[in-house]
Amino acid sequence: MRFVVSILFVASLLMAENVLVNGKKVFYVNKGTGQNAVVLIHGWSCDHTFLGAQMDELAKGHRVISLDLPGHGQSESPTSMKMEGFVSAVEAVRAHARVNQVMLIGHSMGALVAREYARKYPSKAKGLVFLDGSIFQLPPGEADRLRWAEGIGRLAKSFGPSNEKQVREINVSVFLSNMYTDATPRDLQMMILRKVLTTSPETAEAAMLSMADLKLWVEDRHDIPVLALRAGRQRPANEEPYLKSLYPKLHYKFMPGMSHFLMMEQPAKINDEIVTFLKASIFE
Repeated sequence: MRFVVSILFVASLLMAENVLVNGKKVFYVNKGTGQNAVVLIHGWSCDHTFLGAQMDELAKGHRVISLDLPGHGQSESPTSMKMEGFVSAVEAVRAHARVNQVMLIGHSMGALVAREYARKYPSKAKGLVFLDGSIFQLPPGEADRLRWAEGIGRLAKSFGPSNEKQVREINVSVFLSNMYTDATPRDLQMMILRKVLTTSPETAEAAMLSMADLKLWVEDRHDIPVLALRAGRQRPANEEPYLKSLYPKLHYKFMPGMSHFLMMEQPAKINDEIVTFLKASIFE
């Protein structure tokens, strides 16, 4: 009897759920209870497990939800994969989980999804956390922006189904290798590569291409708390003041020596930064 009770107790802590979005399954896991929740959004060609260390730590004091974006992980692929579809998936998960307001934590492309969610559902978004987020300042001129978008399109195609399997795998491997530092453990690099390669070529191409939509790159201001943790070898010039112009309540920190997958490489440090931010933002 004691064993049965313990199993039920564990199940009550972590629950796997599915919600339909335009007839396609979106998978998420929920840990904890409460009207508000921290929502974890993974990056390009990843899944919810990439933020597993954050879920475990943050669930000690908050309700935490982590989803697989459409076409990723255990979620089904939609007919059309665009940024608005990712945002709709996040909103469908929030509604299905009966959550009132959310603190959105996005890694890489997930930060862009989080930003778009806050734009579309401002009454639901209590704050944002960007973990080496794909949010940066584009060139000011229209022609330069179009060239940037075309470059993203070419990169996206290199991961897509038009390539032979071996060529695609090499392209993905080279792309990921540029995101690591000398300190990134080799076994972590190989684990990331294996997981990313399980994402379909169609999803890899379409998800990357979704970020090239220039309508996403409007430089509007948002009066909500934002934590931006930037990893890398060198601090990006002018990034902090640029983000501050968009998010006056910005908390910015450069994490030197950490790789793009900072939340997996040094989870304790990243978790400490997030927990401190949540306390300062009075998010319950």
